[in-house]
Amino acid sequence: MAAALFIGSAAPAWGANPSLSDDFKSMTQWLSHEMANGLAFNAGSTFDPPREVTGWALQPDLSLGIGRIPFNKSNFPSLTVPALEEQGGSKIFPDSVLFPNLALHLRMGLPWRGDAYIRLADATTPPGYKISPTMTAQVQTNSIGFGMRQHFDLWRDDLPKVALGAHYNHVRGRTRLKGKFNVDVDQFFRADSDLNGEIDWNLNSFALTAVAHKSYEAWTPFAGFGYNYATGSVRSKLELKSHTFLISDVVGESSDHPEQSQGRWIAGVQYARPKWSAFFNAEVKALGRLQYRSWIAQLGVALPYEIGRGYKIIYKKRTAGTEAARNEPKTEVNEPARKSAPEPKRRPLEKIKTEQAHPDMIFLQ
Repeated sequence: MAAALFIGSAAPAWGANPSLSDDFKSMTQWLSHEMANGLAFNAGSTFDPPREVTGWALQPDLSLGIGRIPFNKSNFPSLTVPALEEQGGSKIFPDSVLFPNLALHLRMGLPWRGDAYIRLADATTPPGYKISPTMTAQVQTNSIGFGMRQHFDLWRDDLPKVALGAHYNHVRGRTRLKGKFNVDVDQFFRADSDLNGEIDWNLNSFALTAVAHKSYEAWTPFAGFGYNYATGSVRSKLELKSHTFLISDVVGESSDHPEQSQGRWIAGVQYARPKWSAFFNAEVKALGRLQYRSWIAQLGVALPYEIGRGYKIIYKKRTAGTEAARNEPKTEVNEPARKSAPEPKRRPLEKIKTEQAHPDMIFLQ
């Protein structure tokens, strides 16, 4: 949104405008705060399919998702430059930002009905991604995470199973903003300026999750709750660069820490077939600021292979219907079945009369 900024009417504006500098600093403080809270929620996303991985098998799954970071316009600062407040201000920024997310999990089954995983995620917006009519954004963020889960049965077989998890994520990223801002020096002269922004973050998230799931043939619906504790910081910078010497450049910088305690509702479904498996899940913010306005949705596929168990390195995932077949003895394909050697024929023993047998002698035939 282009805004008109009246710096002077009679005399040209030489040098920086103190009020404009203060306004830019206030805007960067607001932007840092909103981004820190939204990114902290997204940093707490750790979910992968609820079904168990048995033994020491490695199970990879890949998901593509989208996340939403809302901006609270009601907390936007009151600006001291009237024209900036009336014609620009909060309208420069969007109400929310959507960004894609690609995540890869590699889970390893543990013998006590648990599993451990490593998680890699990347979110990159395409070039020229518009967040407002006059502003584009280039977002790049990467994360690495670790975690463990433990599966439990409840006191009855017909009740859902429960998976409790502990997770850690480290997230680093940046956003580069580019836009246009129109500055009116007086009623006869108008200067076009470039509005550039930088947002950098470095966050850590520690999370606990509890998810209940129950299988109905191939379908496994699930639902649960998660809590994450976030640390780190977000730094923001806004810079107005004019193309004329009449207007000095204006820079505002600020940093903020994320909201520490956040909670989320988790729900979704997994569909498993013998040769492939797919899942969908959604996470909605349930604890903290802007409840139910931050969310993440993911659609993923679990590869139909388990890695690293048995005499083969990679093999197709087994199904329950083949359990009996696995227990049957198998013969090698290229080697004929061996027959046991026939027992040697023996002549039947002749009947020995009892009265002729001596008690201290052994008769051999």
